[in-house]
Amino acid sequence: MLKGPKRLRVLVVAATVIGILFLLYHTSFLDQIKNLGQSSTSEFEKPARRKIWQTTKLSPMSLEERDRKNLQKWDEMNPTWRHEVLTDGGCDEYVRDRFAARPDIVNVFTGLKDNILRADLIRYLVLLGDGGVYSDIDTESLKPIDEWIPLEYKDVTNAVVGVEYDTFGQDPAPALLIVQFVNWTIMSKSNHPLMDLTVRNAIRAIEALAEKQQVPLGHIKANFNDVLASTGPALLTRATFEYLSEITGSEISWLNVTGLTAPKLIHDILILPVTAFGNGQRHSNAGTPEDPAALVHHLFSGSWKTGSHAFKAMGPPD
Repeated sequence: MLKGPKRLRVLVVAATVIGILFLLYHTSFLDQIKNLGQSSTSEFEKPARRKIWQTTKLSPMSLEERDRKNLQKWDEMNPTWRHEVLTDGGCDEYVRDRFAARPDIVNVFTGLKDNILRADLIRYLVLLGDGGVYSDIDTESLKPIDEWIPLEYKDVTNAVVGVEYDTFGQDPAPALLIVQFVNWTIMSKSNHPLMDLTVRNAIRAIEALAEKQQVPLGHIKANFNDVLASTGPALLTRATFEYLSEITGSEISWLNVTGLTAPKLIHDILILPVTAFGNGQRHSNAGTPEDPAALVHHLFSGSWKTGSHAFKAMGPPD
């Protein structure tokens, strides 16, 4: 048993070691607390990948002249961005390659035959897998992508969504939300938790739809409301609120984004007012495509809104 000075020296050394360990742990703990309110980029890409994604059923050469011109305009407006257009076959190849370690994703996507569910799902998948900007083939680039995010938000924004419509608190038509985000144009860094959550929710919804109809994935018949809720803008909107509520620790809902007249950053998601992506609509106080706040113009070709996907118009115009 140690006695006298030797015991004292051991106690001093032990106390010093314990003190150092405490300071290291305490510093690490404080850093974690400090970072809770900031955007963490350890799990996803930094900086954002400069890539524009679009999809078309067949070759881009088979598109109407208007859509071909708009494809070219995306390039002219964003010369430093890589532009990739995926065909149906290219979508399958992309999913098999990028998500080889996620059989849940590969099996659902390649098993689907409904073109609209596939078209919705692939936009979330390319953003999850590679990041960048997805925009429908019937959209026109009005402002360079580099101008979408205000300077004060550039270093803290990891995804961008825009309002599609806003009922300003009034009850919408059945199956519609009070505020909904567009899914025809989305920006996100790769592997962002919002895109991962959106994909997971979409897969669950698609599988639930097949189970409800008691058919294989390839025989699903989705109506307009099925599309909205399973893979469409309602799905993206709910996922955005779910992600933000979880990451901020407080409930985030339409109440936080109704009546937007300027971009609003909530945690690391930048939410744009309706005129940014939803300009030209006759509701929600949307501006025209000529409005300085307009970034992308959606031409609403609506090629999918036929048959079982028959379109049901949203609300009355202003």
